[in-house]
Amino acid sequence: MSGPGRAFADCLRRYEATRGDESGLAGKPVIAVAAAGGSGHGVISCPAGMERWIEHVRARKFDLIPVNRWGRDYKVEAISLAAQAMVGEGVS
Repeated sequence: MSGPGRAFADCLRRYEATRGDESGLAGKPVIAVAAAGGSGHGVISCPAGMERWIEHVRARKFDLIPVNRWGRDYKVEAISLAAQAMVGEGVS
């Protein structure tokens, strides 16, 4: 995760930890998108870190989507479809 992204995630995680069961993220679905840099080496490790963060804030993993430059075109569509499915899940 990038420096600014990590700083934001850490700050939010610490804030939510103080709220316990009152956490605003508890039970909320999350789509985590890990866009790897030029080499694509972070495409495995970054989603693992994001998954741990989602667990720390007591959110619910809806989807973890790794993206690299070689699969970017179809992953953008997958992200859109995942978001539509997540929003549609709440409509009954």
